[in-house]
Amino acid sequence: MLRPPLVLASLALASLVATTLAACGGGSDTPAAVHAAVAAGPASCAAPPAIVARAPGPADWPVYHRAGDRRGVDAGSPPARRVSPMWGVRLDGAMSAQPLVVQGLVIEATEHDSVYAVDAASGCVAWRTSLGTAANAAALHLRCNNIAPELGVTATPAVDPLTGTVYVVAFLDPGRYEMDALDLASGAIRWRHPIELPASNVLEQLSRPAIALANGRAYASFGGRAGDCDVYHGFVVGVNADGSGPDVRFQAAPMKGAIWAPGGPVTLPGGDLLVSIGNSDELRQYDGTNSVVRLSPDLRRLDLFGASSWSHLNQVDFDLGSVGPTVLDGGRVLQVGKDGTGYLLDLDHLGGVGGELFQRSLAGGCYAIGTTAYRPPLVYVPCDHGITALRVSGDRFDVAWRGPDFRSGPPIVAGGLLWDLDFEGGSLWGLDPGTGAVRQRVAVAAGEHFVSPSSSAGRLYVPAGHALFALSAG
Repeated sequence: MLRPPLVLASLALASLVATTLAACGGGSDTPAAVHAAVAAGPASCAAPPAIVARAPGPADWPVYHRAGDRRGVDAGSPPARRVSPMWGVRLDGAMSAQPLVVQGLVIEATEHDSVYAVDAASGCVAWRTSLGTAANAAALHLRCNNIAPELGVTATPAVDPLTGTVYVVAFLDPGRYEMDALDLASGAIRWRHPIELPASNVLEQLSRPAIALANGRAYASFGGRAGDCDVYHGFVVGVNADGSGPDVRFQAAPMKGAIWAPGGPVTLPGGDLLVSIGNSDELRQYDGTNSVVRLSPDLRRLDLFGASSWSHLNQVDFDLGSVGPTVLDGGRVLQVGKDGTGYLLDLDHLGGVGGELFQRSLAGGCYAIGTTAYRPPLVYVPCDHGITALRVSGDRFDVAWRGPDFRSGPPIVAGGLLWDLDFEGGSLWGLDPGTGAVRQRVAVAAGEHFVSPSSSAGRLYVPAGHALFALSAG
């Protein structure tokens, strides 16, 4: 996952083109930045939260990008007006996870192996649960890694409002993974379940993808750490929702084949899952990597699309699995990877190697990593130098616009705007979804790689380093 000189050169060219296009399409009148609240230390809430077991409500954001389809759209928030700061709270570790919102609680996890429930309106802490001791990255002497100084919870948890359960994947010292289930109302740990990753160096495995909930299971996914070192595998592991019984497991390839896009598996209406798979070192015989795979609820591979350029993608580390698949209206799937090529697929027949319905390189280049947002007919792709919006029409797509030049994380749509955090520059951008013009900008702080905001009831929640911020946008 480290960038060779070829990547850096192409990114520099892409940056120049992106800046030019953004100036043409998005306009040059950038509004003055609003500043987020000054983050304070955590303060306990005066009363416990009132939690009721029920289906997700219109203001809930219980899983990554709001729903199992990972579209990242909050259609219920009021139109965004001028953003204003609400509160900021310092947590005990860096945040890689997207904040979740259920019944007025913001659920966030840290690399310190803590899970917090924060009151969405005031920022007081309803509860904090320690899952154990996080691993010290330096003490592990990892050959590859870009998360420091602690390794704890990286993947976005998932909340089941019907049972009031928070599911979390924790990495614990001296180097093991487990799935933990917490009570939504109190934070009490209901059960712990060890996750086995056979024939791999667990220290070099990373669980970045968000947990998916479906079929009475919580699905965790795994790849390698940045740099693809040592012996690891791409895994999806399904744990029963009550923590009992044996797990189900999918291994992507004989060696490597990371499943690492932050959005995690897409859940389909019938219970199947859709995942994208990254690269391996194989150059001669196709091994199932650089692909989009459909899995059954018990994680049997049902169908596959593989890029015909899979060997070249392996050779230059331009893997297809850097972005999760986007399921479109009309039974189509869009997949984009690091090399900036988009593939349009048939959901019911992914097509095997080279079986795409349509492919096209994204004009201006796009080193894509993260998770898309989708509000038909536009798909918003996070690129290393800003958002690229694709307009899908039938079995084709074209670039509709390219946004300002910044290090784009996974975007969301809320209040009629497209929101995206520049996780290196520390600004939250609000863009016109139709044109890419800048409508809002908030100075927050730099965040972890590929981190994403969330939305609920006219508010935005932004994880930035060790601080969680709330903004009023309604």
